[in-house]
Amino acid sequence: MEKRENFLPKPDSSLEDIDKINFIRHFDNRQKFEIEFFGKNKILPNCEICQVSEHDLSGQNSVEFIKKIKPDVVFIFGTEMIREPLYSVLPKMTINLHLGLSPRYRGSATLFWPFYFLEPNWAGSTFHFITNKPDAGGIIHQTLPILEKGDTIHQVACKVVKQSSIEVRRIIDILNSRQNLRIYKQKTSGKNFLTRDFVPQHLRVIYNLFNDNIVDYFLEKKINPKNPNIITADIE
Repeated sequence: MEKRENFLPKPDSSLEDIDKINFIRHFDNRQKFEIEFFGKNKILPNCEICQVSEHDLSGQNSVEFIKKIKPDVVFIFGTEMIREPLYSVLPKMTINLHLGLSPRYRGSATLFWPFYFLEPNWAGSTFHFITNKPDAGGIIHQTLPILEKGDTIHQVACKVVKQSSIEVRRIIDILNSRQNLRIYKQKTSGKNFLTRDFVPQHLRVIYNLFNDNIVDYFLEKKINPKNPNIITADIE
């Protein structure tokens, strides 16, 4: 379990007031809706847990932990990219839950960018096998939340996580049935967003131009992005 970044980061003092206000609003709302959807208290499974930082995620402690528990299947969610030496000791059936529809939205903040590009219907998740490239492995399942009038950017993000946590059972059921998952190769490169691609001024689109009502604009057909083609977990 990787320790999370600062939950409420502070805006840079050099920012214009408009960007400081948006920055604070954005991360305050993230905290508000995550608590609303998932609660304040961490409810962890009753099993051995290896705590790591982002810097030692792929280090020797993680390697020894994996060797000790010898998992048949590994699901990864919300961590930094898996690198050596951890990468080589993970089982073949290692699946990443990526918050974003690959290959169009790969990398970092991939539930933010669909809103910035006025494509809220592309805010979803992708289950894929890990590779040594970001979010590039074969896809086995994708999910989208139901968008409802009044949904904000962070409400949609929470819906994606919640829906994904339910639909992971579909994958587990197929694995338990001893049948092979159908794998879809990512045929296009899409866009690999980096952490440094985001600047606070991007928030002006979300909050100053649309007042966090981009879902309403979509539902009322005031913006008309194309619809994604979703992959659903199935057997070969």
